[in-house]
Amino acid sequence: MPVGIKSYGAYLPKYMLPREDISKAWDFPLVPGTKAVAMEDEDSLTMSVEAGLDCLSGIDPKTVDGVFFASTTQVYTEKDSASLIATVLDMRDDIVTADFTDSTKAGTTALARAVDTIKSNKDVNSILVVAADTRKPEPSTMWEFGFADGAAALLVADEENIPISIDDYYSVSANVTGPWKRADKDEFVRTFEVKTDGMFYVQSVTKAMSEVLKRNKLNPSEDIDIAAYYYNNPRAHSRISKMMKFGQGVAQDSLFFQVGDTGTPMPFMLLIASLRRPKPEAKIIMAGFGDGADAILMQVRDKDGVKAIGKGRMGFLGHQKSMTLLKNYNKFIEFKELLDKDRYTRKSSAVLIWRDTPSVYQWYGIKCKNCGSVQYPKLSRSCSVCRADDQFEDVKLAYKGELFTFTLDHLVGGAYLNTPVPRCVIDLEGGGRVLVDMTEIENPEKNVEIGMKVELTFRKYHEGGEFKNYYWKCRPVRGRP
Repeated sequence: MPVGIKSYGAYLPKYMLPREDISKAWDFPLVPGTKAVAMEDEDSLTMSVEAGLDCLSGIDPKTVDGVFFASTTQVYTEKDSASLIATVLDMRDDIVTADFTDSTKAGTTALARAVDTIKSNKDVNSILVVAADTRKPEPSTMWEFGFADGAAALLVADEENIPISIDDYYSVSANVTGPWKRADKDEFVRTFEVKTDGMFYVQSVTKAMSEVLKRNKLNPSEDIDIAAYYYNNPRAHSRISKMMKFGQGVAQDSLFFQVGDTGTPMPFMLLIASLRRPKPEAKIIMAGFGDGADAILMQVRDKDGVKAIGKGRMGFLGHQKSMTLLKNYNKFIEFKELLDKDRYTRKSSAVLIWRDTPSVYQWYGIKCKNCGSVQYPKLSRSCSVCRADDQFEDVKLAYKGELFTFTLDHLVGGAYLNTPVPRCVIDLEGGGRVLVDMTEIENPEKNVEIGMKVELTFRKYHEGGEFKNYYWKCRPVRGRP
């Protein structure tokens, strides 16, 4: 059976920063467009969960055999992020997980390794490949115009009627001199010479794509319908298109000005955005770059199947439509924690994290078998409604609900910044009442009201004991299925 893409999903943060605001802040020449900006409670891990939820919409996560996570901004350097993503997505524990890091081509590398793993292991039939980045740009540099935040996911599977087959791939390695970021010394990305970086970029990407097309006897100007390759400079993107002799409209080039350079997930996002109206039997080439390049050759096998994926998910375009402009540059600085200052710290409990994983991460409550009421979390042996003892069974909670009541907290984390924060009691669809904070809300005094529809989103809460803590928050509905 062919190995290919069974489903896809994406995530973009709510806010876009107009590049005009960056120009005004530093008196720089104007770079047009906007870029996606993650909030202070988001990171590459939380965005990966969102992209994974989008990708697995309508698919039982227990049927997936692995998670590969790709990022240059992994939360930990000695802790497997893929395992935590799999836990939050409520997957089995007998799956394969791996992190692919330190290069913007980590996403395409993870995708190629997923194909290899499925082909070589009879017990692995599907792997969720998730890529995400939240790179921190140095203020008053050109990186600030480009670096953007987002995530994308591809479900790779071995199935008879696969919508998009993965037919071949080719990789090249290049020991380039930039960009780089040292783990022990650098807070921001560095480079010696942008022009030299550009030369290696063009050489690596064109070589990888040319070789995979050559050995499959394909002509780039006649046979390729979609080309989705990483780029951080629109001029370099256009140069590669001309060098490869792609036909008009084949190279996907709209992402930088609309969303920015999202790093590792960028090739996935370009691919997803291009699949809105796929041609029958369309041939696709996707490429990632970073100290070399990966080129992956694909083909649409089921046009209706590809369109069906898009209808059941927000994907790239659905998230993009639900975004809104960030109204000032200072918010961006605060989101990225670019100002040095003392920050409130809390404690963490390893025992609580271990004990409460099913409720805190996997979002399970309990249901009384005697009266049918759903409760969260489990606090005692007795049902709070009918008082029956030891009659509980675990139940998966919904990710949507309605606001029952709320209060506005004006002091959060020892500071008055980004306040007030709505503390909300939510009645979940299908039962269960939970207490969570609200995020992605502006003017909460006016815009939060009892009865409003909300959806749950996995977010970063705080660091305690030098460990990152995550939990669920609610937000106004953005359209997730």
